[in-house]
Amino acid sequence: MNKPQQLPSGNWRIRITGPDGKRHSVWATTPHKVKLAAKAELGRLHVEHEAKLQAKVAAVEARKNPRRRFDLYAESYLHTRRPGEPYGYTQVVYRRRLNHLRILNETFGNMFVQDITPQDVRDWWTSRSATPAHRSSLYAFLRLVFGQALDDELIQRNPCRVKGAGRPSSRKRPTFTDEDVEKILRTATEPQMRILLQVLMGTALRIGELVALDWEHIEFLGRKLHVTRHLTPLGLRDGTKTGEEVTRSIDLPAWVLELLEGWYATTGPEGPIFVNTRGKRLSIDIVERKFRAIRASVGLDTMHLHDARHMALTRYARQPGVTLADFMAFGGHKSVAVAMGYQHTDEERGAMHAANAVAPRWVKS
Repeated sequence: MNKPQQLPSGNWRIRITGPDGKRHSVWATTPHKVKLAAKAELGRLHVEHEAKLQAKVAAVEARKNPRRRFDLYAESYLHTRRPGEPYGYTQVVYRRRLNHLRILNETFGNMFVQDITPQDVRDWWTSRSATPAHRSSLYAFLRLVFGQALDDELIQRNPCRVKGAGRPSSRKRPTFTDEDVEKILRTATEPQMRILLQVLMGTALRIGELVALDWEHIEFLGRKLHVTRHLTPLGLRDGTKTGEEVTRSIDLPAWVLELLEGWYATTGPEGPIFVNTRGKRLSIDIVERKFRAIRASVGLDTMHLHDARHMALTRYARQPGVTLADFMAFGGHKSVAVAMGYQHTDEERGAMHAANAVAPRWVKS
């Protein structure tokens, strides 16, 4: 450590040599303070240098023995699925996966990936039997992590082998009729809420897509609605729930277009289509809260706002000539399995098919 030197500014400076051999300068207002600051800085440099040496040693050991702790490995896997990365999760799903990892680390965090056995996974699965739906989503993420470990050749076989764990554990949603919708609409006395529900029924939009719409997304002359973004708890995001690059245009039914034209005449000409009492964009929470009050007043407590999307897509699929590709484009689906989950049937439709069925020619009269 050199002696303090006074600078033209009146401050004092000391030059020190760090453990890496590099020169560093420290400034202070008095000789005493600059000496104390120099000692503190020298101590910090030694700690930092020691940490770097230990990191290098750990890296060498890791290359010699590629045993990976579950928490660190799962975190590195999840890092590759950040929003914006190729095949990355959406913001909402990514936050959900972070929470899944936090819960899984309570059991597997300090264990090495190579040491986790099928029995360990089975014991964990059994311990969470009180939350069947939640443990299924946790198990799905756990299996993904070990699938990556299998690809990385850290393990020879995936330990997630609990029989039946991959099946959906949530209860099947009930189906609702046009009569139920009429009850809801009769009770929705607020004009904006009534129009919002009808547009949902006619377009099969997700609620986050609907409240993200501005008037510029409606093409009145072309009779189209353009879905280019969606609202999430983190704000507006490009694209849809399926991905940032995924957008779609919907041909509006005449009755939906008429509703929007009428609403435009009272609220236009720009900005969000649906607004709160302050004139700002309507949030998903407010819509959900209002819908819960409406459904409770007509005794439909099991009905969810998302059921409007199910009903709209089922109605769309029943139109003559609609193909699976048409259906997936209208609903914004990338997966056939997910798309099929939005098609429902009912007893009345089954009876209609039976009544209109033509007997094959080989049936004896």
